Amino acid sequence: MKYAIRPDLLGDIFAVPAAVVDRHIRLAGSAQLKVLLWALRAARGSFDPDACAAAIGLPAADCADAMQYWEQTGVLLPLEEGAAGTEQSTAETSVTAAAPAAPAAIPPAEASGSERRTTPRPRAVKPQMKEVIARQKGSPDFAYLLDTASARLGKPISHGEMETLLYLYDTAGLPAEVVLMVIEYAVAMGKANMRYIEKVALDWADREIDTIGKAEEHLCRLERRRQAWEAFATLCGIGQSPTAAQQDAVERWTTDWSMPEPLLRLAYNYCMEKTGKFNSSYMDKVLERWHGEGITDEAQAAETLGGGKPKKKPARDTSFDLDEYEKMLRTYTPVYKKE
Repeated sequence: MKYAIRPDLLGDIFAVPAAVVDRHIRLAGSAQLKVLLWALRAARGSFDPDACAAAIGLPAADCADAMQYWEQTGVLLPLEEGAAGTEQSTAETSVTAAAPAAPAAIPPAEASGSERRTTPRPRAVKPQMKEVIARQKGSPDFAYLLDTASARLGKPISHGEMETLLYLYDTAGLPAEVVLMVIEYAVAMGKANMRYIEKVALDWADREIDTIGKAEEHLCRLERRRQAWEAFATLCGIGQSPTAAQQDAVERWTTDWSMPEPLLRLAYNYCMEKTGKFNSSYMDKVLERWHGEGITDEAQAAETLGGGKPKKKPARDTSFDLDEYEKMLRTYTPVYKKE
């Protein structure tokens, strides 16, 4: 079959790297190819998953996951912040055709639990699909991870997601059952996308949460923090989602210091009066003082804030004893002085 492109269409064209066809036409899925073509056609230098989703008819999360494939294989190179005079938005992934390069590692998000490694994680160099296939054939554990991950996410996993799972399994050194626990946690949190799963899994690896027992202990602590925040938010009428620092503070007040609810409410109201907003650092100083002084009574705590009622001085005794006065008169002897 012979063909020719309509001449009138040649006036509006865009470049596609030859490597897309030469190296990835067999490995990339249809979603990944659609996302790449849309990104190259848009040529804005940044990637908007919502706009991509509206254009190609796939969910925004799937578009973002498909874009990861091209970043991981080096076809697209994320720009560093400030490079070439361009700032990278935190909500967007900068896109440019480039030679193969390793993408930056996703920073950890969890702020609680075991201590993190102090050394920074090196830039992630993720495996390619041929390595995934070879590992799947040679490792029953990894093959089980791929099959079970797809079932727990409720959808087939893309090539890019398979590469991420192999990176977590081999490079990050997390056992298959621990990676699956991360996936279950992400699903329960309503964040069942591979970027969030990778972020949490790398955080667990940094904290050396690499067994089922350690993972269960960590998840129990996260649940206690969640419940502590919900109770505090209900007590004080807070509707906002907490930051990690706020959750840490509330856990300290309720679990470590066992502060009574009246004192928590008093400290919150005082904070709102002084700052006009919920400021966990400000409240922490107030509650730390009460904890250090052993104050558990609301009235005592109010006095430290200058809001307690002043103590009344004892009234003078003004009663009059008539019998004692008459006795004094009978025994009184006047003394006269000579002038």
